[in-house]
Parts: sequence; structure tokens; C-alpha cells
Amino acid sequence: MDVLAELEQLAASRALPAHDDLLSRTEAAIAVLEDEPASYRPRTDGGTAGGLLDFTDAPERPLLVVPDLHGRTEFFLHVMRFPLARWGIGGGTTVLDALARHALRVVCVGDLFHSERRCKERWLSAWDEYGRGDCEGAAMTAEMQENLALYQMVLRVKGAFPASFHFLKGNHENILNESERGNHPFRKFADEGNMVYDFMASHYGDAVLHVMSLWEHALPVCAAFPSCVVSHAEPREPYRRKQIVAYHDHPAVVEGLTWTANDEAAPGSVRENLRMLLGASRAKTAVWLAGHRPTGERYALRQDGALVQIHSPDREQVAVLLPGERFDAERDIRPIA
Repeated sequence: MDVLAELEQLAASRALPAHDDLLSRTEAAIAVLEDEPASYRPRTDGGTAGGLLDFTDAPERPLLVVPDLHGRTEFFLHVMRFPLARWGIGGGTTVLDALARHALRVVCVGDLFHSERRCKERWLSAWDEYGRGDCEGAAMTAEMQENLALYQMVLRVKGAFPASFHFLKGNHENILNESERGNHPFRKFADEGNMVYDFMASHYGDAVLHVMSLWEHALPVCAAFPSCVVSHAEPREPYRRKQIVAYHDHPAVVEGLTWTANDEAAPGSVRENLRMLLGASRAKTAVWLAGHRPTGERYALRQDGALVQIHSPDREQVAVLLPGERFDAERDIRPIA
């Protein structure tokens, strides 16, 4: 089955994946992340894949930055089959075609699980079920069918195009709902973090939970390009390049690139991080793209315009960066639907 057909099948599925299939897919995905070339994913001093994707000296290609997904299988599918000719990119090919031809890069800013506001009523129903001692009730099962379908879609695309498609760790990549390694437990409308953990423990058991947590911790947390840097959240403070690479030794770096709320970052942190990752010359015109905090409109500007937040939960949109062009949020944040 080709990649698009499998993505369409997964997006339409209303079934939970089988235990062994989910386990093997995740183990294969971990191997892909751990084996990424040092040419764009620098190694730690211990030889493991670091937390930074560095394309600053790689041949430039068009770049799509995809905001928080939160279980939106249709959004992800729409991105993958979008006809790039509408934007004058790729000679009429789709995003998937361009990925296959190494003519495009795609970076997702993270947050794969938890439908959040889009399915608030479903979360409240699942919370009622959970309160009655049912961690696999109808509402929670529907939530997890959607989340796990999207999870498999992301793994499939990364496995098919490992050097061109990238998924960063967000604060929702915390299947264990732990409060360590830069993570914090999550809750919003219910007790989502614990509810997901209990569902997975009940339905799949410890082995699947363990390998999914390994996948999350193998994800990078930052991606650098000649004209932009991408992370899930606004960087809380300046981080040295070596700290980002050695992110597992620096939980504060993971936390600061995945959890920072509006008005929590140190003044000037974005410009200083751009300077340290891109150099002083590039940093003058580069931008930092992030998701995490929902915007009321298509985007929000922070830190004197150096940070562009692109997570607009009710919209299907991506940021488009073309080689040699300075990013313009008004022009380059474009609808997918």
C-alpha cells in the first residue's frame, strides 16, 4: 500500500490499532529517530541523536511548518495531499510527492494527542465515564481512536521520508503524564493526562506505554534553518547550541522549548537564541516560529515580531518559507483546506 492510501485508510479508521502492530510501528519509529544523520541532527558527546535539527548549512528547500495537531487526522491528511502548484511550488506535485523527491521539508511543532477545545464535550463525557471507574468508555475510546490514528500517520510519513519530514516534541508528548525530564502532567477540561495514561495501560499494557515514551524522548525539540528556527513553544531563555543538542542532560531546555506560556519568557530570549543558532547576520531578519499557545487570529507576534505563533486551533493552516525570501506572516501563513 502506498503512503497516501495508508494515510487515507488511517484517517477514516474507527478502530484502535492492535497491540503488536502499535508496538512494532513505534519500535521502528524510534530506530529512525536514533539513526538520523549527524549531518543535520548533531550528536551528543555520548554519540546519541541530539535535540537540534540543524539545516542552516544544508541546500535550501521550501519549508512547511505545521502547527499543533491535537488529534486532527483530517488536517494532517489535507497537508500531505495539498497541491503545491497553488503556491507555485513543486511543479504541480502534492506535499507527499515533494517529500518523496526531496524537494520540500516539513516540520510539525508537536502536540499530537488531546483534541482539546475542539472536542470539549467529548472530554466532559469521558470525564463522567472515568469518574464511574470506566477508563475505556465510549467517549474516551473515540478520543483515543483519533489520537492513535494520527500517531500512526505521523510515524508512517516519518518512516517513509526520514530526512524531509520532522516532528518536534511538544508539551503533550508525555504519554506517562510524568513530572520529570522537562515534562509536566496535563489537564484542561478534565484530567486528560491521567485519562490517556490509564486508557493506554488498561488497553495496551506497560510495554506499549514504555516504547511510546521512548519515542517521545527521541524526538528533537528545535529545528534551525537559514531564515527561521522552529520549536513547540517560545524559548523561555537563551540556550547555547550545545545545551539544545544535549537536551536530555538539560531538562530545563526541554521544558523551556515546550511549556513556556505567554509572558513567561525572558525579554529578548528569541533574538538571542536566533543569534546563537544562526549567527548575527542571519538573526537580523530571521524569525522564530512556534505553536503551543492558541492565537485568536491566524497568528500572533511576540518579542517585537521576532516570534510568530501559528497555532490557531479552528483553522487548517501552515507557515510557508521559500528559499531566499524573508518570512512575512501576513502573506506566508496560508490556509490548507
